[in-house]
Amino acid sequence: MSRLLGERFTAVVGPDRVLLARRAGWRGTPRLQAQAECAAPTAKAAVAALAELLARPDVGKGTLSIVLSNHFVQYVLLPWRPEVNGPSELAAYAAILFDETFGSDTGGREILIGPERAGSARIAAGIDAALLQGLRGAAAASRLKLVSVTPYLTAAFDRVRRTVGSRDFMFVLAEPARSCVMVATGGRWRSLRNTAGGAMPHELAHLIEREAQLAGLADEGMPPVFVHAPGNDALKVPPCQGVTPRTIASSRGADDPLLAMALTVN
Repeated sequence: MSRLLGERFTAVVGPDRVLLARRAGWRGTPRLQAQAECAAPTAKAAVAALAELLARPDVGKGTLSIVLSNHFVQYVLLPWRPEVNGPSELAAYAAILFDETFGSDTGGREILIGPERAGSARIAAGIDAALLQGLRGAAAASRLKLVSVTPYLTAAFDRVRRTVGSRDFMFVLAEPARSCVMVATGGRWRSLRNTAGGAMPHELAHLIEREAQLAGLADEGMPPVFVHAPGNDALKVPPCQGVTPRTIASSRGADDPLLAMALTVN
């Protein structure tokens, strides 16, 4: 890529630290540029860490994509309702479900709703509005143009969608201290959960067993189980409900989980 066009940066915002990666060339692999510790596992501290990185003198003109750890994202499945028509009604429906599930957010939340065919549940992600405002403000104060803020689950699943298939599967996305579990049966979303917890093999096996019970899979038979843990392509999870989980290796040699998370951005 010509330097006249600027460079491409990816920031991965986690609860403990924020990592800034620079992509060498249009298709190059992101490389570590810098990182900063968060003073606390809060949105305010994460924004401060990002602002510190973007203010560095070695960060010039270019574009910025932000990947947001699932620590900062709430998820719900929106059941199909034929009477809900149009974007405004869908947004209102989603807001009600978020309030019922997580309580009313006095500071406000922005809700992103994924596309889905008629008759199927939709995935919706809720992000604290103050966090998004802070991230956008940090980018605006820098020389970079913000092009996207993407929840890690969204970015990662887009990468592995062809691997897991489109009908029956369980997909576990295991960050170091947080895991998301998605279950689909018959080509439709069945359950989605975002939970705190470790990413050791026995911890993930316990999580898979629990989610299988909650989703009612124990009586129906387990679908194929896929696991991705950024920075740990050698992960081996013990068999669960008679099924051996398959690890999806896509970290391309990156041992740092946040750097591996940066690889999800095209």
